[in-house]
Amino acid sequence: MKFRVTLLLPALTALVAGVLVASPAEAVRGQLITGTVSGPGGAGTVGPVRVDLVAVDRGGNTRVVRFATNIPDGGTYSFNVPLNGKKNKSSKTYRLRISAPTAAGEARSWYWRGGNGAPATGGRYLRDASAVKATKYRPFRADFRYSTISGTAPDGARVTIAAAPPSFRSGGRDARRELDIAGCANIYSATTVTGGAYRVDFLPFSGNDLRYMVGARLGSETRWNNAYGSCYDVLNYKNSRANLLALGAGGLNYPLAVTPGANQLTVNGTYRGFKATAQGDRWISLREVRPGVAILDSPVVAQKQASAAGDATFNNVDPGRYYVELGRRTACADWYPSLYSNNNTYFKGLDRGSERWKTFPYLSKLSGGQTTGMEGIARRANPNPATSSEQGKRPRGRAGWMYRKHCKALGTGNVKTVDISGTNTASRVSLSTKKGGIVKGHVSRAPGRTNKEMMVTLSSTDGRRVLRTDMTDGGGNFYVAGLASGRYKVSVNSDSWRGIGRKFKGRHYITVKAGRTRNAGNLKFSD
Repeated sequence: MKFRVTLLLPALTALVAGVLVASPAEAVRGQLITGTVSGPGGAGTVGPVRVDLVAVDRGGNTRVVRFATNIPDGGTYSFNVPLNGKKNKSSKTYRLRISAPTAAGEARSWYWRGGNGAPATGGRYLRDASAVKATKYRPFRADFRYSTISGTAPDGARVTIAAAPPSFRSGGRDARRELDIAGCANIYSATTVTGGAYRVDFLPFSGNDLRYMVGARLGSETRWNNAYGSCYDVLNYKNSRANLLALGAGGLNYPLAVTPGANQLTVNGTYRGFKATAQGDRWISLREVRPGVAILDSPVVAQKQASAAGDATFNNVDPGRYYVELGRRTACADWYPSLYSNNNTYFKGLDRGSERWKTFPYLSKLSGGQTTGMEGIARRANPNPATSSEQGKRPRGRAGWMYRKHCKALGTGNVKTVDISGTNTASRVSLSTKKGGIVKGHVSRAPGRTNKEMMVTLSSTDGRRVLRTDMTDGGGNFYVAGLASGRYKVSVNSDSWRGIGRKFKGRHYITVKAGRTRNAGNLKFSD
C-alpha cells in the first residue's frame, strides 16, 4: 500500500509486510486512516457510499474534517491526517461514519466500531462509535462491512430491524435518541411489507455475531424474532444477547410470522383486615419489566378493576415479563361529593375558566348539553367518571360534585413478577394485600382562608411505594390510609386543583408502619 505525506520523509524508513512504516525516530508529520468498503449479501442494492472523518469538538459538537465519496463495493478510502507536535504524537481523536443513498424507512448511515486492523462492526449513533487515532508508526486500518436481512412476511405488516446498542447505559449524554427503542435497541429500518416480502440492506456486519432482532407488527399483534413480545423480552430482561440473530456474510434469510398470542393471565386478589375500595384497592395493573428501571417507572401495558372478590382476567397478553400490581395505582381521578357548589372563586380567568366543569351542583347547572359545552366535557371525563345518575343530582348532605385526582385506598398493595411465553397459555397469580398504615392530622390557615377539601399527599422517599392521598373534611381534618411501612414525605396543596404544593409549618416527614396509625399533628399555613 502506498501513501503520500506532505513533507519529505527522513532517510530512515522500514518496509514491514508491504506497508511503509516510520521508525520512532522519524519526524512523520502526517499519517493515513484508511480501509476498504464491501457489502457481501447486499452491495448490489446499496450503491456508491460515502465515508466521513468526524471530529468531536468541546461540548459534543461534530465536524466533518475529511470525506470520500462515490466509493464502490470493494473500494477503498484514505484520509491523510496531521500528527500532533514536533514529536509526532498521535493525532486528534476522530470517528468514522459511512452513508449510503437514502431508502425509505432505512437508516442508511452508521458509525464504525472496532480496533486498528481488527474485525469491526458499527453503531447507529456517535456515542456508539470507536475512537480513531493515527500514529507515526503505521496507518490506522478501519474496514467497513455490511450485509442484508430479508425474508417473507405477512402483507401489510410493519417490519422493524434493530440491533442491541453497544452499551445499555442511559441518561445524560447516553440517553436514547429519537430512532431508538428506549434503552433496548437501535432501529436501522422500519418499513411496511408489500407483496409478502421485505429486505433491508446496509446493516453493519462483523462475522456471525449475535446482534440483530426483527420485529413485525400486524394489527394489534407484535412479535420480535417470531417468539417475543418486545425487544426487552428478546434480551431476557437482563441485556442478554443469546436470543439475537447472527448476520452472515451472505446475508440472513429470516421469514416472519405474527401469530396471535391468545395468552391469558388470571389474577386472584385477597384483602386482609379491611374492605377493599373499588378504584384504589381493587385496581390491578400489568407493567412490563425494564432492566434498571424502578417498578413505578415501568410502563403500564394493561389495567382493570378486579371484581368484588378480587379477581381479574387479562386476555391476549403478549409474551414477556410483567409486574402484576394489586392496589398500587399511581394515577387516578374520580367524582366526589363536595362541600362547595361551584368553586367559582377558584375557576376564574382565561387559564382556569375552562376547568369549571370539575365542580358543580349537578350536571344541568353546567353550560351546554349532554354532548356539548362543559356538561359534555364533564360527562366524558376520564378516567372513572361517575354515572350520569350520580352527577345528575345533588349529593346528599353536600353542596355539589367535584372531579379530583384522588382515589382512596385502604390496603398497602402488593406486586409480583410473572413470565408469559408461547401462545395460548393460561397463567395464574395470587396476590394478597393487608391493611395499610394511617396518618391523620389537621390543616390550619389564617382566619378567612379555607382549610376544606385541601389535598394531603404522602409520597415515598425511595420511590418504591405508591403515594396515597386524602382531602381535608369540613373541619380541616385528614387521614391518609393504605400506607405500606416506610418513610414518607408530607405535602399539602393549598391550590390543590392544580396540585401546587405550598410551604407550611409542621411535620414534613413521617415514618409509618402498616396497620398502625400516626398523628402528623397540625400543618399550618402562614397565608
